[in-house]
Amino acid sequence: MTLRIDAVCNRFRPSNTIILFMIIAMLNFMACTQAVNSPANARSTPGNTAVAVKPTETEIKQAAPAPGGKEIKSADGPALKSITPPEGAIMGGVLNDIAASMPTPDPAAAKAANASGKVTVEVVVNEKGEIVASSVVSGPQPLWAAAGAAARQARFDPPLKDGKPVKVAGVLVYEFAK
Repeated sequence: MTLRIDAVCNRFRPSNTIILFMIIAMLNFMACTQAVNSPANARSTPGNTAVAVKPTETEIKQAAPAPGGKEIKSADGPALKSITPPEGAIMGGVLNDIAASMPTPDPAAAKAANASGKVTVEVVVNEKGEIVASSVVSGPQPLWAAAGAAARQARFDPPLKDGKPVKVAGVLVYEFAK
């Protein structure tokens, strides 16, 4: 019986080449395992392996986009008569030149009233560039309604002071011709 077992074992005894190949394969496996698990290579992976990596805190925090708008400087101009500017509002003086969109008033109003002249409208512009308050303060009275309606439709690029959105108070001046 022992002869049979010895004969079988001799038949399946690995050659020296196979043993050497197995030792090299084990050493490669151990070297790769150590490299992958080392702290210095925590993020490195073999090219064919997909690994989910947690983002760092700086990757999570995205830079806030710079606000788009127009930098506003305080300007001398007529003092507001009928509107009290909100707290923190910048006094912008005459705002005609910085308006992004300033519709013209209805010219039919001037023709119907047979009036002409300049009409001044006080306005408050919010941080989004929208008119939130308006009041006509001077000019020919028959033209006030047309000037007030045009002023309420005016739009501005968001006003900025030192890169931060602000409210602006000032005047829009409309000129009517006969």
